[in-house]
Amino acid sequence: MKIRGGGGLRSELYHRLRAHFQFQNERMLFPDIDHHTRFSVNIYSSRLGDPRFFHISNLFAPETVDACFSHDGTGSVPALKDSAGKWEIGGHKHRIVSVGGLELKLFSQLLGSANTPPAEVRLPALHSIDLVSVLRKFSQQRRRVRHIREEFFCTSMFNETIDQQTGTIRRVTQFPESPRDLVYSGPHFWIGTPIYKTPRPNCRLNSDYDPVDLIFAPSDYLPRTNYIIQRHESAYINRIPVLPWISLDLPKSVRLVTNSYRSIHREMTGPTAERSLISALIPPAVGHLITCIGSSFLDKHKLLDFHGMCISLPLDFLVKTLGASHIHSALIDSFPIPEIESRTRLLVHLRALVLNCLTKQYAELWSDAWNPQYTLDAWTKHDSRLRDDYFAGLNSIWGPEVALRSDFVRRQALLENDVLIAMILGLTAEELISMYRIQFPVMQLYERDTWFDANGRIVFTASKGLPGVGMSRKPILGDTSYGLITSEVRQQGVALGWDDVRNLSEGIITREVLDNTQPSGPVKRIIEYHAPFDRCDRESDYRIAWAEFERRLGNSV
Repeated sequence: MKIRGGGGLRSELYHRLRAHFQFQNERMLFPDIDHHTRFSVNIYSSRLGDPRFFHISNLFAPETVDACFSHDGTGSVPALKDSAGKWEIGGHKHRIVSVGGLELKLFSQLLGSANTPPAEVRLPALHSIDLVSVLRKFSQQRRRVRHIREEFFCTSMFNETIDQQTGTIRRVTQFPESPRDLVYSGPHFWIGTPIYKTPRPNCRLNSDYDPVDLIFAPSDYLPRTNYIIQRHESAYINRIPVLPWISLDLPKSVRLVTNSYRSIHREMTGPTAERSLISALIPPAVGHLITCIGSSFLDKHKLLDFHGMCISLPLDFLVKTLGASHIHSALIDSFPIPEIESRTRLLVHLRALVLNCLTKQYAELWSDAWNPQYTLDAWTKHDSRLRDDYFAGLNSIWGPEVALRSDFVRRQALLENDVLIAMILGLTAEELISMYRIQFPVMQLYERDTWFDANGRIVFTASKGLPGVGMSRKPILGDTSYGLITSEVRQQGVALGWDDVRNLSEGIITREVLDNTQPSGPVKRIIEYHAPFDRCDRESDYRIAWAEFERRLGNSV
């Protein structure tokens, strides 16, 4: 809807919207439209000289507009959702972003191409004026991926239709015989997690994937693949891109992009998803579909610089703010890749490595990136589930003990990486927390209702991306796979739900599951959840990590 004219436009907008739409379903503007759908309502006037207008994003009811203009500016800015998980329709003065020439120039630096005039740049979805300073700090990063173009190569790989027609790949779901036979799809990986899910034997949909329990994954584990490479070596090599920095005098088989470790990310995304930038490191030999983008680097240290940035919440915030639906090479070119002081760089690299180096396929990367100072590192939080001796036990040879396997410890490594990257970008702790509060409502919802046991295993989660992980909220009719052992009770073959056991102060819940994610075939496992159970507070953990890194690094970030 476009409303033209002079004064009173805000009031006119409000009343005309009220006249057009009935408020139902929590007073949402368009209750019959899926909440992932975004649109804009714009008010135009005649040109008055230099651009100057008000911009409010993430509106769910027109009454919020007047509430923003009548607010006195006190208190914190409401996020997209309230504490009950409902869409926030309250107003705040800081929701009104005043946009003029300086702001348009800033947006152009971040969003536009070299030839895009500031007055023609598309607008980011800025939730509050506080985030303008965050974007300004992103824009002040002098080095971006495009500045190291000669050392960086970005590519997609197999097209599911064309490459089957040419006989390069064939659709068949099975465990690969070797890394060369593995073709990654988007659901295979998650943030800093190259082994996340595996297709089921009869995989037809994106939902036909099961989470892989890293506790039980062997050191040579490869997930099922939905496509295998045909055994025609010359045809296969002809379809693989080559690295531009390797001499043309060498055979093509030496120059293949699949000879390198790569940071891979899902190409399609959405600003309303839990996370928008989903990236992991993949080892040599493996391929991936065109729905994923792989990034190779001449220098493995720059690969880890880039990947540490990609798995961070700050860069994900930037992607969400840009409203990107595709993370293509042009967008990647604009990603900051700052020069990092050596001590901070080591901390980022180590967290990227221990998150991704889950199998022996990463042994070479681990050895090449090894630094003896890794053994001097420590977690920023004191918790029995974070082993104090973990870092001291590392060495230059990769072994199964390198991999972070428990849910709790992996969360901590990602969280600490968020803090380190925010520091490198010149952000403040409050700006990092504001990003989390405002742009990651789904992530907040999951964090508020994800519970860990005393060993760091998820015992219950509201995350829709982890089906089958942890207990169900209520007992499932006919499911008697649980046992309960406490100082007072000993039961086996009972039906239990999370609501039945969440307040246990001691004891063990056992659960028999059928694990069909291993090449050896389905195997029955007994999962144990050790009481007591607790949740994490991400904002508190951010502050703890920030204070500890400030203490360790001082002004050397």
